[in-house]
Amino acid sequence: MNKQLFEKSNKVERYTLFIDFLAIAAYITLFLVLFKMLLLPDVIDGSMDLDNLQFMEPTYQFLGRTLYKEGINTIISLTIAFMLIGIPMFFINLKKVKNRTIYEVDSYVAGSKFFQGIINLLSFNPISCGLRIYNMFILVKFVKGYNAKEFFKSIWPAVKAYFKKLFTKKAKESTGGLDEYSVSIKKSIRRQSVTTVLRMLFTYIFLVFMAFIIIIPFYWMIITSLKDFSGATSATPEFFINISRMNWVNYKVVLTELNFGLYIRNTVIVALFSTAGTVLTTVLAAYAFARIEFRGRELLFSILIMTMMIPGELYIITNFITVSKNGFGWVGMPSGENNYFVAMIIPFVTSISYIFFLRQSFKQVPESLYKAARVDGCSDFKFLMRIMVPIASPTIFTITILNVFSSWNAYIWPRIITGVGGQEGQAYWLISNALRDTAFVLDNGRVMYNLQIAASTLVTVPLLIVFFMFRKYIMNGIGRSGTKG
Repeated sequence: MNKQLFEKSNKVERYTLFIDFLAIAAYITLFLVLFKMLLLPDVIDGSMDLDNLQFMEPTYQFLGRTLYKEGINTIISLTIAFMLIGIPMFFINLKKVKNRTIYEVDSYVAGSKFFQGIINLLSFNPISCGLRIYNMFILVKFVKGYNAKEFFKSIWPAVKAYFKKLFTKKAKESTGGLDEYSVSIKKSIRRQSVTTVLRMLFTYIFLVFMAFIIIIPFYWMIITSLKDFSGATSATPEFFINISRMNWVNYKVVLTELNFGLYIRNTVIVALFSTAGTVLTTVLAAYAFARIEFRGRELLFSILIMTMMIPGELYIITNFITVSKNGFGWVGMPSGENNYFVAMIIPFVTSISYIFFLRQSFKQVPESLYKAARVDGCSDFKFLMRIMVPIASPTIFTITILNVFSSWNAYIWPRIITGVGGQEGQAYWLISNALRDTAFVLDNGRVMYNLQIAASTLVTVPLLIVFFMFRKYIMNGIGRSGTKG
C-alpha cells in the first residue's frame, strides 16, 4: 500500500471539506437574504391583510435582475435543498476523514467520491466536484494501481465482462457421482437459501411500507405549509407541488405577524436554562446516591423513587402556590413585577427519573476504583468530574437531549404561568402555547390552515433534526444505563 497516496487523498479531502463549508455558508447567507426580501401584505388597521396574501404578485430586484414570486420561490427552494444535502454530507465526510484508516480504502470508497462529485455539481459547487473527481483518481491509483488513462481504458472491458457474466446461463450442477444423502443435503441448502432470500425480501418490503406510513404525515405537513390558502383548502389537494409554487412567505408571516419568532426565543431560553439546571442537579444527586455513604441514603432514595408514581399534574397546584404571590411572588403580581421565566424554569430543574437513570450508570463504575482514588487523596468532586462524568457522558448527553425535548413540548405549566398575566403573560408564551392559543382565524371567519400548518412545522422540524443528528448518542446512553458491569 502506498501511504503517500493515502495521505495525499486525505489532504485533498480536507481541502474539499473547506470548500464544502464555504458553499454551505453561501447557501445559508443566500437563504437569509432572500427570505428577508420576501414582501408581506400591507398592514390595515393595525393588522396584516392576510386575505390578500395569496393574490400578491410582488417583484424583487436581486443582483441586477428582476425576480417574480415564482422565481424567488424557486431559488429559495433550491437553496434549502442544497443545504439539506450539503450539510449532512459535510459532517459525514468530516467524520470519515478523521477516522478513516489506510486499510479501509477500497473501490467502493473511490466510487463514492465520484457520486459525491456529481452531487456537488448539481448543487452548483463545481470546485468541490473537481476536487472529489481528482480524489477519486488518487484512490483508484491507490487501490488498483491505474492512472487516469488506464482507468478509462479498463471501464469498457469491465462492463462487457459484467454483462457477459450476467447473461451467461449458469450450467446446471451435476449430481452424478453423489450419493442420495449428499443430494438431499444440496437440495436442503438450496431451499434454505431461497427461504432466506424471500424472508429478507418480505422483511424489507414491510419496513419500507411502515417507513412510508410514518413519513407521509410529515411530508404532508411540510407540503401543506408551503401552499397558499386555496391549495391548502382544496377539495382535491395536490400531493406534489412545483418548487416555484412553494410559498416561503407563509413562514415569514408566522414568524413576524404571528410573533412565533418571539415564542421560539422564549422556548429556547426556558429549554437551555432548565436543561442546564436539570443536568447539574441530576449529576450531583446521582453521584451522592451512588457513591457517598451517609445515614438514610437508601431510605431517602426509595422515597424519591416512590414519588415517580405520583402523576405530575398533582404537583401543579402546590407548585403554583409556591411561585405565585402567596409564595415567592414570581407571578400574579402587578404588571412589571412578574418573573415568568424564573417561574417556568425553577420548578423543573430537577428530575427524579433522570437521577435514577444516571445513578444506574454511576453504579457500573467499580467500587474499588473509587476507594483507590480516595486513598490517593482524590476528593469526591474531583473523582466525579474526572472519572464519573467522562464514563457516563453518553447517559448525560441522553438526559440533556430528552430534557430539551420535554421543555420544547411543555404546555400545561407554561400555559398556567403565562395565563395569569393577561396581555403581559402572552409575551412569554412558549411555542406550544402559541400554537394552541394563537388565532389563525381572520375577521371574515376564514381559518388560515396553511399558516397554522406552517406554525406546526416550526414546532416539529427542529425536534426531528435534533433527534436524527443525535439518535446514536441517545440510544447509546439508554443502552449503557441498563447494562451492568
